[in-house]
This record gives sequence, structure tokens and C-alpha cells, in this order.
Amino acid sequence: MGPRRLLLALPLALALAACIPGEPTATLRPGRALVGEAVEAILTGASAEGARVAVGGEPAEVVSASGERVVFRVPELPGGPKPVEIQTSRGVARATLEVLGQVDRSRILLRLPLGETPKLPPEFRLLETTPLAGCGYTLAVLGYSGETLGQALEELEALDPDYKADPESLWSLGGWSGGEAIGAPQAHARGHKGRGVQVAVLDTGVDGSVPQGPGYDFVEDDPTPQDAFPGGHGTQAANLVREVAPEAAILPVRVCDEGGTCRSSWVVKGVCWVVENAKGPTVLNLSLGGDTPVGALKLALQAALAQGIPVAAAAGNQGAQGSPAHYPAAFDLTGLVAVGALQEDLSPAPFSTRGAYVDLAAPGAGLPCIGPNGPTTCNGTSFAAPLVAGAMALWLEAQPGLPPAQLQQDLEAWARPLPYPSQAVGKGMVDLSQKP
Repeated sequence: MGPRRLLLALPLALALAACIPGEPTATLRPGRALVGEAVEAILTGASAEGARVAVGGEPAEVVSASGERVVFRVPELPGGPKPVEIQTSRGVARATLEVLGQVDRSRILLRLPLGETPKLPPEFRLLETTPLAGCGYTLAVLGYSGETLGQALEELEALDPDYKADPESLWSLGGWSGGEAIGAPQAHARGHKGRGVQVAVLDTGVDGSVPQGPGYDFVEDDPTPQDAFPGGHGTQAANLVREVAPEAAILPVRVCDEGGTCRSSWVVKGVCWVVENAKGPTVLNLSLGGDTPVGALKLALQAALAQGIPVAAAAGNQGAQGSPAHYPAAFDLTGLVAVGALQEDLSPAPFSTRGAYVDLAAPGAGLPCIGPNGPTTCNGTSFAAPLVAGAMALWLEAQPGLPPAQLQQDLEAWARPLPYPSQAVGKGMVDLSQKP
């Protein structure tokens, strides 16, 4: 090819290249949103017809898709930046959405220039302003009476180029969530929240602030199993069950007194009461135990398992005392899952009892939880076990007739492997991110 023909060919090649479509792109409005809120994606380089949307790897409900606009709802996910993938006929359009997690839906923080007072639309009201000269801005705290927090943040920032809006995040001292760590939000997004399943919490009782069904108090022999233990051990356990299985029904069974003593006679009576009174799929949670096995309790647990009631039991907190076997967790009963405790880095908690009987592990150190007096921090295998009990409830909701032996096998098969001895973590950390 001569020089002249080459010069003519180059512009043609460049023009052809410019006609080849690249990957489509997406702009999100709003760019921050609560779980369940609608978000509009404006596509460039692709049609919205037939588009499918995933947020953080989870499928999102598409409300409408036409022209260049896709409207979808944010699936149930933990808060934070999440990748958005919109599958179109021209390829995948990608963006990032800030999912608003643990926030106060009725309050907003607004940064504005020093000395200014904001002029606000009707759905906002000014609660307080604080000049922060050292930081160079005024912080306004606003009350918000609307229902779409993500759009509200965007609306405020559109009022003035100098306005910057933030959600009022609700942080905790613990720094992590047991439910999030084991993948409960992903299970919730798949529609599993424990509906139709009962979880019997055999403990110090459960405070009346926790939604619950009729239970029994074997300490005082009456039908009111209130939590008299300082700090509310049973209440904390019940709330951790609900963190994983928020729609499961809590059955409070008081078998431990205000001093934390759980007489085996009370525990045996409590297990048998559940066996006699269980209606529909039921789980037993035993955040208690000791070093001396009781045959009567083993027989009671066998009766529960034979009736299709799986058991989550705390493995014990004697890891620093030589790890003596902890009963009832150490009973060799298929369908009874002995649970060890993990720290935030997913290493075994030093206090967690080691033993060949440990089946699974779950978060149990520095764990944010809720007692009768509000938020607190929980430590112990007592608080790892309820997370597994909640996981059992989700499996039974998905498969109501699942036998305890098969349920244990499924939990172990889908557990997250951990690089620690099986005596400490069993088959690994219970994991709901993919199943049920």
C-alpha cells in the first residue's frame, strides 16, 4: 500500500473503531439508599429492556426497565459501598451504591459553611446546629419525617453546592455483628428469616421486651419466665437468635436462677416441656452446661431429636482451664451441634473449650448484643450457640421436615473452613451466605 492509500485508510480505520460500542455505563440516582428503597440507574450505551440487576452479588428486584432507565430495589445487605452490576444486551454496566445500614432513619447530619443556618424543605426540621471552627464547618442535625432517606440526602445536597449530607450512623462498641459475619443478611435476602419456626431458649428467662410465645419458668414453677439474671443472659441469647432469624418465634424456658445456677433437674424438665409443647418446626438452644454428664438429660435430648428438634449447645468456656468436656454439648448425639466461639479475626477465642466433640464455630467474643438494659457486649460460647440456633431456624423454614441429623450435615457441609484445629472450630464457621 502506498503512502497516499495509507493516509486514506487511517481515518477510515479510526472511524470504524469509534463505531464499535464499548461497555455500557450506569449512573445511579440516588447514590445512597436504604435496603428496600428504589434506585434509578440511567444507562449509557445500552437499552434497559430485559435488564437484570445485582447489588453486592445479590439479585435485586427490578421495578421497571424501559428506554435507558432501570429502577430496582436495594436487596437486604449490610451497609457500605456495594458494587452494582446491570446485565444488558450490550454487556454489563457497573456502578457503586452506598447501602445505608445501621442508621437512624429519622435524623440526618448536614455540613454547611460556618455561621450559616440552613433553609429546609417541609419534611426536614432543624434540631440543632454546632459551629465547628476547628474543622471549618457548621454541623446541623436535622429531623427527617419522610420515607426515602437516600433521596433525602440527595435533595439536601441539591439545595446548595456547599451542603454535604450524611446519615446518622449508629455504631457500637463491639465493632462487628455475629449475624453479618455468618451471612444472615444474604439468607434474609433469599427470603429466609425463620418464619414458622420456634426456637426454645432454655436459659435464665427472657425479658418481656423480646417478642415471644408462651413459655415456662421451672425455677419458680410458674408460666412467667422473666429474666432475673443481672445483665440478662437469656435475653441476650434470645436477641442473638433473632438477629439471625428475626421472624422465628422465641419460646422462653427458664431453667437457670438469678445467680446463674442451672440445675440439671430444671434443664431436664425444660427439654421435656419443649418436646411436649412444640408445635411445628422447633429448635433447642442450650447456652449452659458443666463438667458432669446427666443421663436423664441425655435421654431427654434423645427424645427431642427423635421428634425432629435439633439442638445448638455451647461448647464451654474452659479453654484456659485445660478444656474439660462440657455437657450437654459433649454428648455424642447426632443432631446436637456443639458450638465453639470465634474472635473478630475468626480465630478461636482463647476461652472457648477445645474438644473432639466441637462441631462448628460462630462469633462469640466482643459480640454486640442486647440485654434487658439495652446494648451491651457478649463473650462466651453461650452467645455463639444462639447464632447457630438461628441458622437452624432458617434451614427449617426452608425445609420444614429436615431431620436433625441431615440439618447438622448440611450446616457442616456449607460451613466456612477455618485454618485452625477441628478441636477448636469443628468443620468451621457456620455460613448462611449461600444456603439455605
